[in-house]
Amino acid sequence: QRVFAIPGTVCDDLRGTRWTGVPNRLSSDHHPWPVIDEVAAATEKVLPPSEAFWSAIDFDNSSLEIGDSPLALRRIIHQRRSAVALDGHTGITRDAFYRILLKLMPGSRQVPFTTLPWRPCVDLLLFVHRVPDLPPGLYALLRDPARRQALEEAMDRTFLWTRPAGCPASLPLFLLVEGDARSAAQQTSCDQEIAADGVFAAAMLTEYRASLEAFGPWFYRRLYWETGVIGQVLYLETEASGIRGTGIGCFFDDQTHQVFGLTGDRFQVLYHFTMGGPVDDPRLQTDPPYQHLARAHGREVPQE
Repeated sequence: QRVFAIPGTVCDDLRGTRWTGVPNRLSSDHHPWPVIDEVAAATEKVLPPSEAFWSAIDFDNSSLEIGDSPLALRRIIHQRRSAVALDGHTGITRDAFYRILLKLMPGSRQVPFTTLPWRPCVDLLLFVHRVPDLPPGLYALLRDPARRQALEEAMDRTFLWTRPAGCPASLPLFLLVEGDARSAAQQTSCDQEIAADGVFAAAMLTEYRASLEAFGPWFYRRLYWETGVIGQVLYLETEASGIRGTGIGCFFDDQTHQVFGLTGDRFQVLYHFTMGGPVDDPRLQTDPPYQHLARAHGREVPQE
């Protein structure tokens, strides 16, 4: 949990300033946003799913080796924080990059994706910036390789769809186009520099129309659940790799689609993410994890 702690020097500087303008008065009234209730009602699941819902795939993840890292899961979970800024120069090795992506693949032994019983509906569109021995540019990670033909047909026809050097045999990662992707990443993420200053940024692309037609409007929430699980794995894997990540909730989906040549609603971006070397904000104070629970029960937070 983070709270603002304003440095004393800032307070001293503010004492000598002259305020101008009249601030808007905050309303004490509730302002309804009816469309939110409409979406909640429209996406409620009222009937059991069909048999097709229970169709998770067993991905061949033989390229993912069991490491000998001394890092404990408890430690990684406890130290996991959202980055507020990235330094614009930190990178990770190509092997570390591939290892992170392998952890995002589904399968019978791929926790926590084993909690999702449906066939994976989310692929990743990647803006790669700072991975030595890997060309910067746009990439695609297919979490269901069976979607490759559909994506090739739906995306920019000039894309290369080539396998990057050193890529594990079982990792369905493809280079689409080489080049500086920093501007595209930043502009599609509401012009936030954090999307351009990291190792790579990701847009989570869902198989949108076919999923809703197959299962119904209630599956809309499940698409978000799947992107959320991917995001949580990215958070933990970035911490384990010595960097830091953050989800990006403000992004331009239509502009992201344009970068990759997508049109229509067959595929839809629902979430962005970025990671890199963190830049700490001295105005923020970080408490130990679960500190609020410890205070409530009058005990110390257990450490690793």
